[in-house]
Amino acid sequence: MVISILARRLSLNRPQRLFQQIRTGYIVLLPEISPEQWDHNPLYKNGVPDIENTTSEKCVATLGKYLLDFEHCVRQVENKISEKPDELELFDDIVDPLEDRGTKLETTWGLVKALYLVDKKKMPSQNYLSLHERARRARTLKYHSKHIYNFFKNYDVSKLIEEEQRVVSKFLTEGKLNGLSLDDNKREIFAEISKNIAFEVSKFNGNVQLSAERYSHIITDPILVKEFPEDLLRSMSISNDPYTGPWKLTLRGLDRFLQYCPDRNLRWSSWSASRQVASLDSLNNSLPLEKIRALRRDLAKLLGYNTFADMCMETKMAGSVENIQKTLEQVLEAAKPHQEKELNSLQAFAEAKGFNGTLELWDVPYWERKQIIAEYNWDDQKMKEFFPYEKVLNGLFKIVSEFLNIRIEEAKGIKTWHPDCKAYNIFDSGDNKSIAIIYIDPFQRGNKLLTDVGQVISLWPVARALGSSLPLASIILNIPISLGKKEPPLLTLHDVNMLFSKFGEALQQVLSAVNYLEVSGLNNVEWDAVHIVSNFMSYLLTDPNVVQEISGHYKTNEAVPVTNLAPILCHMPGFHLCKEIYFANLDLNLHLQDKFWLRIMKEMWPEYFCFDLDKSDAHPLSFTSSISQGMSCAIYSKLWSKILAADAFSSYKSDTDKSNVGARFRDTFLSFGGGCHPSEVFRRFQGRDPTPETFIALNFPEST
Repeated sequence: MVISILARRLSLNRPQRLFQQIRTGYIVLLPEISPEQWDHNPLYKNGVPDIENTTSEKCVATLGKYLLDFEHCVRQVENKISEKPDELELFDDIVDPLEDRGTKLETTWGLVKALYLVDKKKMPSQNYLSLHERARRARTLKYHSKHIYNFFKNYDVSKLIEEEQRVVSKFLTEGKLNGLSLDDNKREIFAEISKNIAFEVSKFNGNVQLSAERYSHIITDPILVKEFPEDLLRSMSISNDPYTGPWKLTLRGLDRFLQYCPDRNLRWSSWSASRQVASLDSLNNSLPLEKIRALRRDLAKLLGYNTFADMCMETKMAGSVENIQKTLEQVLEAAKPHQEKELNSLQAFAEAKGFNGTLELWDVPYWERKQIIAEYNWDDQKMKEFFPYEKVLNGLFKIVSEFLNIRIEEAKGIKTWHPDCKAYNIFDSGDNKSIAIIYIDPFQRGNKLLTDVGQVISLWPVARALGSSLPLASIILNIPISLGKKEPPLLTLHDVNMLFSKFGEALQQVLSAVNYLEVSGLNNVEWDAVHIVSNFMSYLLTDPNVVQEISGHYKTNEAVPVTNLAPILCHMPGFHLCKEIYFANLDLNLHLQDKFWLRIMKEMWPEYFCFDLDKSDAHPLSFTSSISQGMSCAIYSKLWSKILAADAFSSYKSDTDKSNVGARFRDTFLSFGGGCHPSEVFRRFQGRDPTPETFIALNFPEST
């Protein structure tokens, strides 16, 4: 999050030695490498990661070296500003030195982070985590400098180009939200409030974690889990054989469990436990939540904003809370009537299959999956036979290549960290000179850190300070593969969607056409615009021609029997959108209003759901994404990005010349990075401002 929650501002005293550590509880040991060898990153060779000669110790030492080097650079810049401010040029004397040192830090941290995710032996958690927070603080040190902030603030930006103005705007926004515009007395108050927020946030997180760990249930009946997919069984198994059990149910990954569990009582008990996390006894989060909300109100008012939500709009494309609320209300008006129809249909379907009673929230995931199988003949575990990984990947490459006028080929001479991982060169069509490299590491394995979502890590960003080296990015997924079966890796529709989405994000990182790291790739892209490209890529799967290109039975190459995936990808859109809008507005209202959290929840609930609010439901007390994990007043962002992506995708659908649309797409969404405001990026692509009508029509075609 932009706002610092450090207990106090980092000391900016002039260092007495070349490299001076700041408030660390450990010592960084630098590698035994001669000084002249530091001119290039020792973790890279010939423009790519030097995997064969990279060790955990070398990674930690190199990252330690460059973060100290960057901190020293910040102090050097501050000293120059203090000594001769009138003789300095903003970019030559301030930005360029920070870019030079900052790119070294970023390229090192990116690779070390990637190795941490893919190989626990090469980069053990204890080695990486000891420096992760340290590197994060080092990276943001420049935004906590009063000297640097004031120099930017007093500089005449009228003659700067658009990208340079965005760099200046970023420093000013970050500095303001870090309290640098305040006088000394108010900055002390700011620091104290930030310290208290950090304490309460830590308590909130801890209570959620400890409370969630209290729930578990052992399953011994194999009949109950007979429909569970293999990867779900493996994640729950507490024996060596995932098919024989027993299996342990926890609250981690509960949504997937609810889709497959046939036992209604077990669905209810686990769902109910998830809604009561951090609501009981000594782990009750009611007081920490109210303290966090009050402290954030105080912080926002200290900085001159009416509410914390208003303050958070500084880093959002939407620009104001009112714009968000208006757009969400427009979508909700379309979605709510459909939710009622969808649930009536689901109730009738469940009854026809032998269900007795009235469907509740904990029943919906199970019966929704069953309904998709019955209505569309789509069983994800069976249909994945039509989506072998290599077929999907090659189809994706072909579609993207034709759309963006590029060519993608495997870089067979590049050594990667695992045989599963492959590197791919990207070329401009008709040119044999590579312009970027993307690593794709798709599958689960023992030494890989298991995460619920895929990751895109920028290894070598686009930046003038890095010279002519090719930009590099890595896509790290956790696609499960069957154990002991003689079949190629097969993808569920969720896996295919994830691959498309993350490939779009990687393209955004490596095809950026900017000069400065500050605005390269996804850097400085407003939070609610970050996922526009990735959602655009996901929308490609609603095109039957795309589905035909990426599918074919792994044995016979037989065409997938269903090519219109839109109703499967977007089943029960009314219900799911109402749920998404509820949490988006809950997040905003918790930071707009001063009412008690329970009252806010009770007043909001009937506006969004056709279900009664359970008496024991206290879900705001475990709403970590909003309260304690950096997404405060930004939960709406994913939906906002979907809305804009749907609008942009309408050009792809309606224009027969896909390459023309692709050229505009590359010249705007992919090229600008954070060097142009996303509202202007959208206008330059679409020729107008975005509207939610296309998104509504995509989700509810029968209403248009």
